[in-house]
Amino acid sequence: MYCKQESCYDVLDLEETATSTEIKKAYRQMSLKYHPDKSDADDAQAVFMRIATAYEVLSDDKMRKAYDDFLAHPERHVWEHYGHFYGAVYAPKSDLRLVIGGILVALSALQYSIFTTRRARLIEVILAQNKSQMYIKKRVVEMGGDALNLKKEAQYAAYKQLEQAATQEVLSKAVVDGKRLSDSMGILDVLLMRILLLPLDLVKGAYFHLRWLLLFSLLRKPLGAEEQVYLTCRVIKCIQVEWHSKDAEEQAELLGRELWLPENRLAWEEERREEAEEQRREVVQVSLPSLPFLHAAPPPCNPRPPTAPPTFPPRCWPASWPGPIRFRFPISSVTSFAI
Repeated sequence: MYCKQESCYDVLDLEETATSTEIKKAYRQMSLKYHPDKSDADDAQAVFMRIATAYEVLSDDKMRKAYDDFLAHPERHVWEHYGHFYGAVYAPKSDLRLVIGGILVALSALQYSIFTTRRARLIEVILAQNKSQMYIKKRVVEMGGDALNLKKEAQYAAYKQLEQAATQEVLSKAVVDGKRLSDSMGILDVLLMRILLLPLDLVKGAYFHLRWLLLFSLLRKPLGAEEQVYLTCRVIKCIQVEWHSKDAEEQAELLGRELWLPENRLAWEEERREEAEEQRREVVQVSLPSLPFLHAAPPPCNPRPPTAPPTFPPRCWPASWPGPIRFRFPISSVTSFAI
């Protein structure tokens, strides 16, 4: 550990108060003198290795600090000195801020790549559905696309613009991870920028809650339009982006029910439970004639043979003992249901 039995300062012929400049100067002079290529001494290789080891210890600030602590407190347990030594040896040489910044940049690039790839796949899946294609054609007709002559280049280009606008309407109604599919990922959405803007987000959140406490909890002022939307979204468990993707009629219907009032919220939740139960009953309803094994004739039941052990409840034994009948249904008889 360090310079073994010798003092690293004595190897370089230095005082313990030597500066980094003095350490470099002493190492340069002694390395030129005892370098194996320039010295004819038999122990030149060993002396040069001692000089290099001493310089390695004293030139590094963390290593030198640990070595000075080792010299100043020899009474401490050897494992404590070993801990300081290996902590200095394996300490990161790069600036920790640069390392963290590089990791955040890499994670932000990975996040952007995953988002764009996933968004492209979701757009492809949604637009391939028949429901989406029918909606796009319907909107194009409503916007006057059926009156265009597609054989003319200018009108064909106008038809494509209407089709693109209808496609954007479809994508704007699909919200994934709090973002509409019609919106691309901006610079403020990446991880690095969100971390940099975290103090601002905390200040905005604190201001919002303090304002709510003062105006609506203490002063009991009437709710504004934004506050009503906020409370409605809390009840129906949606974020602002999902709210704005809803139709104007649906928004007006939800706001008109005043779901922020306890009695209205309970009534709405009860309606939702009844609708979910009704949908569940429609989905799991099974047509019994489609399951032929349920209508199979039961196996013949014979009395228990004298050599068979008593069973409770009683079993139906085959004519030839030794065991009970086991029914095995083919896999093809199992029906799967897609919700």
